[in-house]
Amino acid sequence: MKILYISSVCSTKILEFIFTTSKIKPGQAVQKFHRLLVEGFAKHVDLCQVEVLTSLPVSSGGHKKIVWNLQEDKLDGIPVQYIPFLNLPVLKHIFVFCFTFFKVILWRFSNHKKERIVICDILNVSVVWATFIACKIVRQNIAVIVTDLPFYSVLNYHKESFLKRTYLKISSFILKHFDFYIGLTQQMNEIINPNNKPFMVMEGLVDDKISSNTVPLFLKNKKKIVLYAGGLYEEFGVKKLLDAFVLLNSDDLELHIYGFGDLEKDMSKYSEIDKRIIYYGLVINSLVVQRLFEATVLINPRPTSEQFTKFSFPSKNLEYMVSGTPLLTTKLPGMPSEYNDFVYLIEDESVEGIRNALNNLLFKTEVELKNFGNKAQNFVLKNKSNDIQAKRIIDFLMK
Repeated sequence: MKILYISSVCSTKILEFIFTTSKIKPGQAVQKFHRLLVEGFAKHVDLCQVEVLTSLPVSSGGHKKIVWNLQEDKLDGIPVQYIPFLNLPVLKHIFVFCFTFFKVILWRFSNHKKERIVICDILNVSVVWATFIACKIVRQNIAVIVTDLPFYSVLNYHKESFLKRTYLKISSFILKHFDFYIGLTQQMNEIINPNNKPFMVMEGLVDDKISSNTVPLFLKNKKKIVLYAGGLYEEFGVKKLLDAFVLLNSDDLELHIYGFGDLEKDMSKYSEIDKRIIYYGLVINSLVVQRLFEATVLINPRPTSEQFTKFSFPSKNLEYMVSGTPLLTTKLPGMPSEYNDFVYLIEDESVEGIRNALNNLLFKTEVELKNFGNKAQNFVLKNKSNDIQAKRIIDFLMK
């Protein structure tokens, strides 16, 4: 099977360049998701041949470089073509749309005698619109990967503009007219698939090489560290986490926070109130991954009452679990029950409830925590590795 994989994924070298030179940083979670999936496809060259077409994650307001025309790259041996464009308002979207449109048509006719599929990420509207129209014109089947519902994303609560409204309208229309769907939760199917087209759940994936980086117990930080990495939004439960941590009485305990969002402006205030709260800002994902290994407990306090939580499976949960450090999380409605034996659950999502859950967990012995974390790590490596998830997608599309 020939696969044309269209997203914003780029090589680690290119991503680091964009991250360090941009005023507006690219989303690292979506980058990691697509990179791992492409590397997963690379392990199954006997079943599929993959080409990657990438719209680079830069914007005119976020990067000063105007002309982008990068040479073809590779991800684990899979060819990656970066869409050329001028990084100027409106013009960038026109360049990306036109290049994608003609690339899809040329790819379709150069592979007309072969079994083939186009896979597209829903989150880039210029690419999605061009891919969708081109596939409909040449009668090419197209699968969509839905890592987030644009109209339910918490980020849309904080950014309102004409372009945002246009993006949401286009995305909402296109989303209901694909041939195959790959979503993070079963609940997504009810929203995005009114025509009952083939749908599969793939809640996320982990790097099957990451276990070799595990930090031995004796290298863990001597202080007990609770770590959160992700969006700093009240809707994500971060304010409750901060308020709960302040109530904990222990001098050898620290809360480490990584990420950015609306609550970023309040982090200095919390650090002044409680010197044990340390905010590191937004850093490259490879550094966060290393810190996951060194922490005592990882936490995701995302409240289950928010509407968007039914349609999301936080990538951080899997990234946390594969580190071998125990995860304390809420019982998200989009999280399959098979995970319950491998995570500690926050049953009471109030400030006091989060405080009690953390307190109970931090009283456990180091050996007990490490054994539990190892059990979670083994579970995700055995069932959710990028190798396994890529094979599931291939089987789904071939069937």
